[in-house]
Amino acid sequence: MLLDNKRKKLFDDAYTEYLSVTKVIEELFNDAVANPFDDERPSVTDVVCSLDLYLQGVLLKIAMADGSPSPEEIEFIMSLPDELDEVCARNRGYRRFLRNISAESYKEKADQYFADSANPLFLRLIKDEDQGAVEDVVNAIERLFNSFAAVDDTFSEAENQVITQAIAGLRGPTQSRRKETAKRSTTTSKAPVVIPDMMSGEEMELAMAELNNLIGLAGVKQEVLASINLFKINNMRKEKGLPELQTSRHMVFTGQPGTGKTTVARIMAKIYKALGVVSKGHLVETDRSGMVAGYVGQTALKTAQVIKKAKGGVLFVDEAYALSSEDGSNDFGKEAIDTLVKGMEDYRDDLVVIVAGYTNEMKEIIDMNPGLRSRFNKYINFDNYAADEMLEIFKGQCEKAQFILDDGAKNKALAYFEQHQGNEQFGNARGVRNYFDRVVTAQATRILTMNNPSETEFRTILAEDVE
Repeated sequence: MLLDNKRKKLFDDAYTEYLSVTKVIEELFNDAVANPFDDERPSVTDVVCSLDLYLQGVLLKIAMADGSPSPEEIEFIMSLPDELDEVCARNRGYRRFLRNISAESYKEKADQYFADSANPLFLRLIKDEDQGAVEDVVNAIERLFNSFAAVDDTFSEAENQVITQAIAGLRGPTQSRRKETAKRSTTTSKAPVVIPDMMSGEEMELAMAELNNLIGLAGVKQEVLASINLFKINNMRKEKGLPELQTSRHMVFTGQPGTGKTTVARIMAKIYKALGVVSKGHLVETDRSGMVAGYVGQTALKTAQVIKKAKGGVLFVDEAYALSSEDGSNDFGKEAIDTLVKGMEDYRDDLVVIVAGYTNEMKEIIDMNPGLRSRFNKYINFDNYAADEMLEIFKGQCEKAQFILDDGAKNKALAYFEQHQGNEQFGNARGVRNYFDRVVTAQATRILTMNNPSETEFRTILAEDVE
């Protein structure tokens, strides 16, 4: 399996998380004194097979969320388990099923192979007292799923739904046990406030690394860091018995299309999860069409469903200014705004809303609605990409596809980006993507005219391929 460096890293990260899960489970199994089963104690192989089958089932669902899985995804799924041979031996036809996977065959045979996924053996093994270990296992599994889903450079809502449902299913039993434990230990004394070290932890490190690896956006990165620091100070004040500073977790992202607003919103969801601001850390993206219906009473219901879906994470409303009627009439957009404000209040402890759009338009819609104005006081502006930043984005896209740019191609590309920087119609990073598509099309056309081109010629983009 030949992968570009970025995909290989994501696959390596996913496999690392798999190893961490198996290690924790094996340690728990070997250390456990009590047997939670009435019959004979299961073997380590039994437990790891259960884990492997569960993970493969969910990974296949993730791979199929946006269509048929890619050969690379199938290869990774098949290479993941330590006990694949044992899994295949215990499940007749399973190896053939994996090799010939399709949406249709998956739906037909999923129950046969993945029936245990609702309450897998590996999770049932862990005793009630091992809640820290349970959380370690579930968190590692979640990171594995997220790394796998990000391999194709898109983390779609469909993929996120699969992951969210799977993790919720794993956490469900552990949460109920924690509730029972809490009932047994309830006293009249006030519970101590637990202050997490918010600048440490793997989740925060990964999210910050993802943010810092983005090209450009220096001002945005500084604003995000300032917000994190403010949360940290607030918790330190709480620890010392001082009153909290009034801060808003909700944000307004302003700037032209293609400047990275959606990408940063997705990273912010992970940061808020690491901070303990939200419980899940997923992103739900929507716009006017996802919130406004065409009939009286339907908009409130439609918007409420979107908000409920985002609970535990971040709701990202793109082009939010479109909710405001240009002529000031009382259209269904106002109903959506009113419902959004109510939802922000109802879920104020486990929901972050980020609204985005052009600078002037966003200021107008926030200023004209008191409910929005009181909840959004944090503005982060996304500047247009400079020409050299767009060149770096373009070079990254070429590298990902294993293309080599010669010096002439680089110079022509830079000149093109200098000509179009700041142009709203170009679309910043989106414009770079469109430009890349045109360049590789031109390169393909040139290659087809050659007699027996070499691998180097297949991979090289020349100045003549570039506009």
